[in-house]
Amino acid sequence: MAEIEQLARAHDVALPADIVPATMAFLDRQPAEGTSSLHRDIRAGRRSELDAWTGAVVRLAAIARIPMPVHGVIHEILSLREERRA
Repeated sequence: MAEIEQLARAHDVALPADIVPATMAFLDRQPAEGTSSLHRDIRAGRRSELDAWTGAVVRLAAIARIPMPVHGVIHEILSLREERRA
């Protein structure tokens, strides 16, 4: 979440000051068994939104020269997993 906040602010996206803690609190209220459509698609071997979501974050960060270590690793690992399942 902090990486996304940093990227958004670098691209002049107006965000509330408490966006990261507020978003984390929202996520904490979700059911433990809940999963994202991205997770369900990759797990089922379907094409996912990985490149549109996480890939876009990594690409925009590279343009802005902002480090995205977490999103970079997530994108790399899940891209490999998605390729293996295809």
